Amino acid sequence: MLGLYPEIEPYVQGMLPVGDGNEIYWEECGDPEGKPVIFLHGGPGGGSSPRHRRLFDPDRYRIVLFDQRGCGRSTPNCATPEADLSVNTTWHLVADIERLREHLDIEHWMVFGGSWGSVLGLTYAETHPERVTELVLRGVATLRVKELQWLYGGGAAFLFPEAWSRFLAPVPYSRRQENLIEVYHELLSHPDPAVHGPAAIAWSRWEGETVKLRPHDEVIDAFSDPAFALAIARIENHYFRHGGWLAEDQLLRDAGKLRDIPCVLVQGRYDVVTPAITAWELSQVLPSAELVMVGDSGHAFDEPGTLHELISATDRFASDWRGAGTRQDERNADMLFGDEHVRRYEETDGEVGHDWEKGAPCLILTTKGRKTGEDRKFALIYQFDDQGNPVIVASKGGAPEDPGWYKNLQANPEVKAQVKADKFTARARTLEGEERAKLWEKLAAVWPDYNEYAKKTDREIPVVVLERV
Repeated sequence: MLGLYPEIEPYVQGMLPVGDGNEIYWEECGDPEGKPVIFLHGGPGGGSSPRHRRLFDPDRYRIVLFDQRGCGRSTPNCATPEADLSVNTTWHLVADIERLREHLDIEHWMVFGGSWGSVLGLTYAETHPERVTELVLRGVATLRVKELQWLYGGGAAFLFPEAWSRFLAPVPYSRRQENLIEVYHELLSHPDPAVHGPAAIAWSRWEGETVKLRPHDEVIDAFSDPAFALAIARIENHYFRHGGWLAEDQLLRDAGKLRDIPCVLVQGRYDVVTPAITAWELSQVLPSAELVMVGDSGHAFDEPGTLHELISATDRFASDWRGAGTRQDERNADMLFGDEHVRRYEETDGEVGHDWEKGAPCLILTTKGRKTGEDRKFALIYQFDDQGNPVIVASKGGAPEDPGWYKNLQANPEVKAQVKADKFTARARTLEGEERAKLWEKLAAVWPDYNEYAKKTDREIPVVVLERV
């Protein structure tokens, strides 16, 4: 069962003015030369978190996260009185995504979105299909009336009656048969904190109590935090009462615009927040979409079955990454990348995969994950030293931090290597001084880009020898 990648930190972050007095927080993680992907968080108003970075292989992805208008680290926050919700709509967010793409000088990227993020991802992709390489959507929604009425009109109450009673608590008894989204709009807009505060917590807690197949106290507590609850309740209610500023069935009717974009839909069978019918209906009008129905999951992205399928999808799409700025006809049509490179190399004892791009030879390195203890395998360019030991370079495309495989062998230098059919155990040693300089030249002779990577980073790129034991 696949799980989250290890914790990582951004290598760059900032605030981007997007107009109307708003600035959005953004960050990049992983490999600056990797496959670009943008993560669209849920809510709306939920914000991104460090755990979301870990849905993508940091050695293969250039991971872009941002907090949508009004939430998270973006300003102004919708929990504050000065936040103007009239300039916070789906179409403002679509424009913000494009502005961020241009700011980061990214031509195309993969779009990954869950829950509300799936709505935003579909809207963005249908508006700018030429900018989207793939779509990975989880907990699929389209904000149709029947979807909103299911969650806020009493449908889900049949499964969670105790939680529903808490959702109804701030609503006057005489108004409980009205449109509850509109009633909550009045409560959340009330100037008195004694009115809008409890309403916000009740609205947010309802989501926290229904988001997982088996409710978790820590999740419910997080959704009940007053500051978080006020921001997410106000933004969600604002979006939902306007139907996301989308025509009914718009996202399904326009799905044909996505026919040429590979798409994976990961859906929990027992998702109460965004029921499975929407993912199924989207798959019927989007034949290119792969629908993965997870039989033991609810709505949350980190339930084991759902998480496994999401990581599987992002790993698979990363294996097709050709690299930025490189024309397809300049590469071998049979070139392998990532997990597929490792698999074919091992299956054929290097007959396939040893001689890589521009003739560079590759080996397979197996390290122990420094946090998981599980085997992690990488296809890496190598040369031999004078003793016949393979030497490799921890370049990560010139990123500010070392690649994950190098951090793994720092924690545990005992590794396994495979050069064609030759499989052996080795001890990794980082080279220094003249020894490093000599072998750097040898490796740069077969892969000149190493010299360019060195110019891009302040760190000394490690050169590692794998000494047989």
